[in-house]
Amino acid sequence: MKKLCEYAVFGSHRSTLKEDSIDNSEPGHICYMTESERETINFDGVKTEYLNQRGLSEENAKSVDSLLEKDGILYMIEFKNGNMKSEKSRVKIKIRDSLLIFCDIVKENISFTRENMDFILVYNEEKNPKRSKTEITRILSEKAGEPYCLFELDRFSNLYFRKAHTWTHKEFEELFQP
Repeated sequence: MKKLCEYAVFGSHRSTLKEDSIDNSEPGHICYMTESERETINFDGVKTEYLNQRGLSEENAKSVDSLLEKDGILYMIEFKNGNMKSEKSRVKIKIRDSLLIFCDIVKENISFTRENMDFILVYNEEKNPKRSKTEITRILSEKAGEPYCLFELDRFSNLYFRKAHTWTHKEFEELFQP
């Protein structure tokens, strides 16, 4: 596979994690899930261009927010500032649609993403408080050297991605920055 920026559709949608993480769903209120200026590819823009080139409306597919490469690993990243209880199924649809679009563009298959790509969901911890059962499971997983993945997204590890991660915006800032 070529470098991401060598694909015209990716190169024309360069962005930053901060720009991709914007939440402007509340009128008059703008919130960023990260302050990182790390360069990324705005996958929402990629999806729109991909569909428009086929004469389709951007409403025909959903997409994750960002695509980037770090240390030889590709990452699809979705930022969610709201309550995940009502968003889980939408995130799963975004994963599926984004993977199909990505694989078509780069002419690879799911075996490629399973070996070379991780998924990260960055969520707002204040709007998704951890329950004691969840916290105990997370601690045990960490002690066993396994990441704990919330919102039923762990099922995508070793299926579509090398690993699926769910991190609060604070964890994302600590774990994913340069």
